Amino acid sequence: MVGRLVLSVGLLAGGLMVLPVLRSAPEAGAAPAAAGGSCWAPSPHGFADVPGGSYYDTAVAWLVEQGVTTGTGPGVYSPNKTVTRAQMAVFLWRNAGSPAPGGPHGFTDVPGGSYYDTAVAWLVEHGITAGTAPGVFSPNAQVTRAQMAVFLWRASCGTPQVIAVSAGSYHSCALKQNGTAACWGYNGYGGLGDGNSASARYAPAPVVGLTGASSIAAGDYHTCSVDVAGAATCWGHNNVGQLGDGTTIQRNTPTQVTGLTGVVSITAAGYHTCALKQDGTVSCWGLNESGQLGDGTTTDRLTPTPVTGLTDVTAISGDWSHTCAVKQDGTVSCWGLNESGQLGDGTITDRLTPTPVTGLTDVTAIDAGGFHTCATKQDGTVSCWGNNGDGQVGDGTTTDRLLPTGVSGLAEVTSINAGRSHTCATKQDGTAACWGSNYSGRLGDGTTTQRSTPTPVFGLSGAVSITSGDEHTCAMQLGGTVSCWGWNNAGQLGDGTATTRLTPTPVVGL
Repeated sequence: MVGRLVLSVGLLAGGLMVLPVLRSAPEAGAAPAAAGGSCWAPSPHGFADVPGGSYYDTAVAWLVEQGVTTGTGPGVYSPNKTVTRAQMAVFLWRNAGSPAPGGPHGFTDVPGGSYYDTAVAWLVEHGITAGTAPGVFSPNAQVTRAQMAVFLWRASCGTPQVIAVSAGSYHSCALKQNGTAACWGYNGYGGLGDGNSASARYAPAPVVGLTGASSIAAGDYHTCSVDVAGAATCWGHNNVGQLGDGTTIQRNTPTQVTGLTGVVSITAAGYHTCALKQDGTVSCWGLNESGQLGDGTTTDRLTPTPVTGLTDVTAISGDWSHTCAVKQDGTVSCWGLNESGQLGDGTITDRLTPTPVTGLTDVTAIDAGGFHTCATKQDGTVSCWGNNGDGQVGDGTTTDRLLPTGVSGLAEVTSINAGRSHTCATKQDGTAACWGSNYSGRLGDGTTTQRSTPTPVFGLSGAVSITSGDEHTCAMQLGGTVSCWGWNNAGQLGDGTATTRLTPTPVVGL
C-alpha cells in the first residue's frame, strides 16, 4: 500500500534500545553468564530444533553463550513455544529496574491500570516497541521463544539505525532510531523532503529539519511523519491540500499540519492523508472526490476534518481513493471509492462515511492497496478483497471479490502490505511472500511472472516488515538493514542505480 507506516514487528520491537542482558531469571540449569563472547559470531548452540541460517539461529547461540538459556530440554530450544506480548513487556521492564515512564503509551488496547500498562509505556518511551500496528500493542498476541531470543539479542548487542521503512508510489523513506529520516527515488514534487525538487535521488538523502520522528508514511508524491509529541508534518505535492497546511503550495521540507495534535499514526495515500488520534478518532484531508475523507461529502479539504461517526479506532490505512480503519473490537470499516469492491461491503457503491466490512472480525492490522484491501487476523491468517485482475487478492483466481476472501496457504503472518496491484506479507520465520502483478519484478521471486497465490521472495531472510509501492517493494530486516526490488526508474530501490531488480537488493548508505 502507499503510505502506511510499516513498523509491525513480530516481536516487541519497533525501535530498539540497548538493555542489560536478562539474567535475573534464567531457565533451570542455565550456567552463569559467559564473559565476553561475540554478538555476531557466537559459539554453536547445539539445539537440534534451531535450523542453521534461520532468523533466530545466531540469537539463540548468543543467549546460550551468555548463559541466558539452556533450552527446554537436552538439545531442545522449543522456538515455537510462546509467551504473550504483555508478559514480555513486563519481563523487560522489571529487568530494567521497573522505572517510571515519562508519558503515556498511546495504545488503545492497553487498559489504564492493567498489570502491563506502565511497562508498555516505558517500552514506548525508550523506543523498544511501536506496537504491531499504529495505535495497537496487541497485548494478548503470542511472542515465540524464537522471537524473544532475537529481541534480547538485539536489545543487548546493538540498536539498528533504521527502525521503519515506507514505500510511496515511486519513492521510499526510512525512519531512523534517532528520530531522523532519509528518502530516495522520485522527487519531482519535493516528496523526499531534502529541500528541493530534483527529479530523482538514487540513494537515501536526509529529510531536512526532521527531528523527533516516531513514524513515517510515504504517499504518491508526498510524505508525512508524526513526532514523539503527537504533532504531524508533511511535505511534497500539495495540489489538493494533501499536506494539511491550509494551502495548495508545494513544500520541499517538512511543514506542520494545521491544528492537529495528539496524533498516534498517519497514512499518506494517493492525494489524501488521514491521522489517527490518541482518543481513537480519525481526521483526514486532501482530495475527496470519492468520499475518501469520510466526512459525508465529496468536498476537498485543506486542513484536517473529522471522519464522521468513527470512534475506538486502533489502526488506519489509505491508498488511491479509499480509506479503512480497524476498531478496538477487531472489526473494520472502510469508505471512499468502491468500484472494485475494495470497501468489502458486498457492493460496488462508493461510501462517503465509514461502512463496516462484511463478516470480518478479529482483525489486528489493515492495509489498503490501490483498488484492493487486505487484513491480518489474530490467528496469523490474511483476507483480501476488491480488484483481483492481477491475482492481488491471493486466492488463486483473477476474479474481483466484493467480500473478504482468505489468501491461499498463508499463515503465521506478522505484517501485510498491499501495493497498487500486488500484495506482500512477512511471516514468523522471517521469510516473505508476494503475489499479484509482477511487472518489473515487484514480487521479488526472480521472475516477471504474475502470481495469484503467495510466492516466496527469493533469498530474503530475517524480514520483520514489508512495504509496497506502485511497482516496487522494500523490506526491513533484522539489524535494521533494508532491501528493495522491482522497478527502479527513479531510484526508488535506493541502490545507487536506476537498474530494475528482480530479487532483493540492499539499500546503500542507510
